[in-house]
Amino acid sequence: MKPRRYLETHPWITFEFRLDQNRLWCLLGEAASKCQHLSGTPLQPALARELSQVYLVKGAVATTAIEGNTLNEEEVQELLSSKRRLPPSQEYLQREVENVIDALAQIDEEARARARTGEPFVITPEWIREKNRIVLSDLDHEDYVVPGEYTTVQLGAGNYRAAPPEDVELLVDRLCSWLNELLKPLAEAEIAADMRFFHAFLAAVLGHLYIAWIHPFGNGNGRTARLLECAILAHSGVVPWVSSNLLSDHYNRTRTRYYQCLDLASRKRDVLGFLTYSAQGYVDMLREQIDRVHGQQRRVAWINYVHEVMQQVPDGATQKRQRTMVLCMPADRAVRRAEIRRLTPELAEMYAGKTEKTLTRDLNRLQDLLLLRRSGNLLYSCIDQMDAFLPIAKNCPP
Repeated sequence: MKPRRYLETHPWITFEFRLDQNRLWCLLGEAASKCQHLSGTPLQPALARELSQVYLVKGAVATTAIEGNTLNEEEVQELLSSKRRLPPSQEYLQREVENVIDALAQIDEEARARARTGEPFVITPEWIREKNRIVLSDLDHEDYVVPGEYTTVQLGAGNYRAAPPEDVELLVDRLCSWLNELLKPLAEAEIAADMRFFHAFLAAVLGHLYIAWIHPFGNGNGRTARLLECAILAHSGVVPWVSSNLLSDHYNRTRTRYYQCLDLASRKRDVLGFLTYSAQGYVDMLREQIDRVHGQQRRVAWINYVHEVMQQVPDGATQKRQRTMVLCMPADRAVRRAEIRRLTPELAEMYAGKTEKTLTRDLNRLQDLLLLRRSGNLLYSCIDQMDAFLPIAKNCPP
């Protein structure tokens, strides 16, 4: 039997990997711990939906930006909320992002359905091809590109030469079998959460890497690879949905390093280097996400506390004005007395026609209630009272 050509052209595609690096294990341990921490974090439903939407858009914008899309997160959020369309010459940019959002929404739905039934996630060539079809839907392509179909021509990406087209089907089949074998322990009920995460993360990043190496489609290989990575994490049972697509943002922020690590993984067979780079980025992104969630929880706790304390003030316009003032104050910086009336349009309207004596009385009352502090002409929110288990906040004087 004639040997497969990829064995000669792509000897690094071995479907083998040995993990024996302490730094990677440490990073994976921290990432697993942070995912567990996030999984147990309660959020109000509206905030949870908002956070999910923010990270859905972040991931979609990031994975398309790697491929040259120039839309930013604010533009995409506006397009989604207003349902407006870009001019004809730019419509393809919007379509690219919307395709990825559609694919991510499908992954989320699949993961939730399997969580309800307990059915394991089995990666198939058909699943991978379907995601590529969605990614490339309704976009203009070269004649040799057929969305969701394997390439029949020899491809390249920069200096990288893709696997021989005649070997693509075999390689994708082997990849699916290998990844499913790596993920098999996730079906065991007794497996610990950290080990479940280790298996899922390694399979996710290796799946991403091998799709990039094989390059099975005429276009959209990078986006398809990153969708596979996201899907494996989303189906793991230990990674919250909002954290499943963080790696795309990491790759986009460090794009030069991303391409460098991809190159070294094949040219120098440094798979461990790519895994470590991905794991470090994932930990960093999880830290950012936890800080954001903590910020939201802190704000909710502060609002509830302010409403509780303000019950000591008689109902009426004065109470509403004072409460609005303290809730308008920024949490991370001081405000000069001269600024306070104009913090928001609502507050400016409340103080229209009011004298400086009224402002002074309001400030004195809020200071007596320990809701703000003053240092000369500088005013500080006392939101740091919510930080029971954190070091003393630096933004408020003693």
